[in-house]
Amino acid sequence: MGVPTAAALLLAVLAPAGARPALAMAAPPGSPEALLEEIDRLGAHVVVSELYEDDRRWDGVRSGVASGAKAWLEVARRLKREAETSGPGQDLTEAVASALERAPGRVLSVLDGESFDSDDVCSLNTIEDSLGSDFHAALRTVERRERAVASVAERALAVRKRECLGFLRELKREVIRNRAEWFPESAAR
Repeated sequence: MGVPTAAALLLAVLAPAGARPALAMAAPPGSPEALLEEIDRLGAHVVVSELYEDDRRWDGVRSGVASGAKAWLEVARRLKREAETSGPGQDLTEAVASALERAPGRVLSVLDGESFDSDDVCSLNTIEDSLGSDFHAALRTVERRERAVASVAERALAVRKRECLGFLRELKREVIRNRAEWFPESAAR
């Protein structure tokens, strides 16, 4: 075999390996990146329906969203648009509301009025049941969320911050006003 043929053969063998990008790793199953890929591939409606039917996976999504991590909030934003209002939609809203305590700025940034808005995430319209059955714990939760949102200094989020704080203050008043009805066990103590 001549040198030109050997060189061509060597290039043919090496080219695919050299042409490949560095080993592309697939996102780990259950990660927000994997779910975003799944949403891109199958559509949010299919993905949210499948996730909601699998308690283990759905609990993982809810926990991830409640962490306030940017990628998880993006998963919530994309799924919420196709989720039924009750059930998965409510769960996603509660998880985003919970994330207010850990990542208020990131949460305010997803309150775009399409997937989530301040009225959903920060108010009593959808989350009073998620506060639990203990009055003092519920009040502390609302107060933690209120302090977290108040700490956001990003000017671009000022309107959303003001709206959310208004709804949280209203929620706090309602928790106090409805103590006996919403927290009968705590009111009896």
